[in-house]
Amino acid sequence: MRRLLNVSRERQLELESLFPWLHSVHGNDNTTARMLSVSVFDHWLTREEACAQLEDVPTEEQHRRNALHTTLCARIARETEVLSFVFRRRQRDRLVFRGFASSAPLCAYFSPNGGKTLRHRQFHVVLPELRCAFYEGWDDTNHFYFSEGTQINRIVDWVTESGLHILEKT
Repeated sequence: MRRLLNVSRERQLELESLFPWLHSVHGNDNTTARMLSVSVFDHWLTREEACAQLEDVPTEEQHRRNALHTTLCARIARETEVLSFVFRRRQRDRLVFRGFASSAPLCAYFSPNGGKTLRHRQFHVVLPELRCAFYEGWDDTNHFYFSEGTQINRIVDWVTESGLHILEKT
């Protein structure tokens, strides 16, 4: 059974126009989109804190951290459309948006370490209604990328209700 379904050609064109900056974000060459970071930590970690908090994390603590992010992802999936995307061709210049065939593959992918279900390092999705992309980070911190028109207050509410923290870019 297929886990993902390509969106229609018309919808593909619409989404491409909503996310012209997605290629630069995905290539870590972001100069146009703004970023909002979401973390289990209430501040950016110093080098010493990162060594202490991210290395050899006890299993129970990692489960707690993952549960916080899972709560946020589940809330997002319940309240707005979530689409996966990939870059195709040799130059990785053709963007293809894909919907999930059912809630099972969506929940499997759109959760901590869920990217592995589609052979990605981490999950990365777009939320068309909110006009933003959401990327999983490796350090218990995930990132929303957006341009004008994003419903940022809605995202902030979901984050705080999930027990996570918003980190300001320094």
